[in-house]
Amino acid sequence: MALIAAGLVLVLGVGAWQLYATLWTTHSERVGHALVHHFLKNRALNAPVKAGSSIASGMAALAACSASDSAAGGRGSTSVHGLLEIPKIGVVAPVLQGVGDPQLAVAVGHDPYSVWPGVRGNSVLEAHDVSYFTSISQLKPGDVVRYVSPCTTYIFQVISHAIVTQGTPVYNTTDPSVTMVTCWPTDALWFTPDRYLVTATEVAKVATGAHKKTYLTTSKPPSVPVPAALASQGVTLATYSLPMGTFTLTGSPNSAWAQTTNPLLVEGSAVEAFIAGVRALTEGHLDWWRQLAPNVAPPAPLVGAGNPGYLTPTDVSEKATGDKVGSVRMTDTVSVTGGTAPGRYAMTVDEAIHGGTLTIAGWTMAIA
Repeated sequence: MALIAAGLVLVLGVGAWQLYATLWTTHSERVGHALVHHFLKNRALNAPVKAGSSIASGMAALAACSASDSAAGGRGSTSVHGLLEIPKIGVVAPVLQGVGDPQLAVAVGHDPYSVWPGVRGNSVLEAHDVSYFTSISQLKPGDVVRYVSPCTTYIFQVISHAIVTQGTPVYNTTDPSVTMVTCWPTDALWFTPDRYLVTATEVAKVATGAHKKTYLTTSKPPSVPVPAALASQGVTLATYSLPMGTFTLTGSPNSAWAQTTNPLLVEGSAVEAFIAGVRALTEGHLDWWRQLAPNVAPPAPLVGAGNPGYLTPTDVSEKATGDKVGSVRMTDTVSVTGGTAPGRYAMTVDEAIHGGTLTIAGWTMAIA
């Protein structure tokens, strides 16, 4: 079997997305918001979304069949080319051409060096682990995967899965197949050297017809009231070293919504508030603190102290009901120097979301 030209790019590509620990927040601010807005307003399978369409309720619809069925376009695209459906785990994901930040921020990305689903060969589809592919390890041989294009729906059955190291090549196939790739483990917010692959082979194809398939769109993440003077210092992972740990989604989230990029977008806002809070406290700017954390007493050990040393990765837990996150908790252990109470502390930061704005709702530090 011939090696897919992008095999190494594939496995490294998801890894590059996992460099999220240093790039995600910058992307979401400079690129993501504009992309999402453009996508929600103008795109649904290469067709304009008209006023009054289902997109108003957070959905976008599959376009009617046309002669340009799943046209590949360039190596990076903001047009949705099809839907990836995985019934067992409730995934209905838009598929974009390309595996860069703009694509993986809102969709499953198609590796442009591989074929499209339904064509002879192996179609490579990538997603961030804390999004559409967070549950693909649950798939077993025989489980169904569908790729729905405007004209044809291609039906695949899972035949294998594997955990491989970054840089492992992905091979082509003689028959139509798809390989879905994400990082392993699937709750990691840090750079991980392992990849999880699920391969499925085509077993049937049918006319898509004029059905009304829909998929959940990406919502704008909550805003954080960071004062301009503080924002100018940098309150993102691109400008502040914060080791990230694992991600957990609790409560009663909608299962389809949970397997989109929406929880990850909320996590980005939560990290921004956390970093802004640390900077405000260590610089003694309690005026900044009051904007970020109204009605929350500043934790004394951090006020006027040096930047804390992070002894453990920062774990993030979101509590959701349906398709809304109400609160976020971040936990880690830190070493504090300077200030009034240096020492080692177990730190818990609670954040709340109201009316599209995320603020700090509690900040506790217990001697560890």
